Parts: sequence; structure tokens; C-alpha cells
Amino acid sequence: MLKNMMVEEQIQQVTDNLYITNNEVEILDSLVDSKNMFYDFSKNKVVSFIKEMDFNLILYNSSERDRGFTMYVVKNFCEHEEELVLLRNVFNNIIGAGVNQYMMRIAKSKVEDIFYMANTFRALFKKPKSDEDYDVMLPSLPSSFTY
Repeated sequence: MLKNMMVEEQIQQVTDNLYITNNEVEILDSLVDSKNMFYDFSKNKVVSFIKEMDFNLILYNSSERDRGFTMYVVKNFCEHEEELVLLRNVFNNIIGAGVNQYMMRIAKSKVEDIFYMANTFRALFKKPKSDEDYDVMLPSLPSSFTY
């Protein structure tokens, strides 16, 4: 008996301001529109860009057994830093689980970069700072290294 092995496209609304999709048409359109389209699909890719006031992070997995795109969108990221922290924590957990660590570290780094630049973008977009205080959990060295 033949089974239909089509991957069901999904859009998952994680919070009001963060969603994840693997809809390839939407992802490819976003890459083309932002002039970030790549043509070598033999390697994993991580691409990030800002569209209007949304932070977009696209991952492409080139592995034969799990090939495809995933896009994370943080809507109005200047006013929703908590979603950036949440997304960073998601990548931390994936890295901790040992899944595609190199690509996940790059993705995490891109999220952290945009988080640390949020004040600059907030000034650029003339957005007020949120009253929330977010735990970024910067790594600290053991006391033996600080002598």
C-alpha cells in the first residue's frame, strides 16, 4: 500500500507576536522580496532581515531526511522583546538537545544580535521602550577565571 508522505504545511502562532511557518511559498516570497534569496541548497542556511517592523529569521536545513525551510517572525520586535527572548531560549533548548547545533547557534546569535540592537531600532522607528525587564542570562565566568 502506498502512503501519501506529503509534509503538511503549518503556521503556528506561538504568541500574539511570534509565529513559525514552514510554508515554502511564503518563505521563498519573503526571501525574494527582501533580496536575501540564495541559490545553493546544498548547505544549511540561516538568514535574518527586518521587513517593515518585523524581525524575520529563516532556517534552511539541507539534510536529506529533514530538508526544508522554517521561518520565525517576531511582529513589531521593538515593542515585543519578550518574543526575542523566548525565541533565543527555544534555540538554547535545541542546542542543549544536540540537534543541528552549528545552525542553531547561528540562529541564536542572530536573535541575540537583534535583541541587543533593539534600542537602536526603537529610536529609528520612534517606538517607546517597554516597561518589561527581560532576563537575557549572559554567560558568566567561574570565579577562578576572574582573579
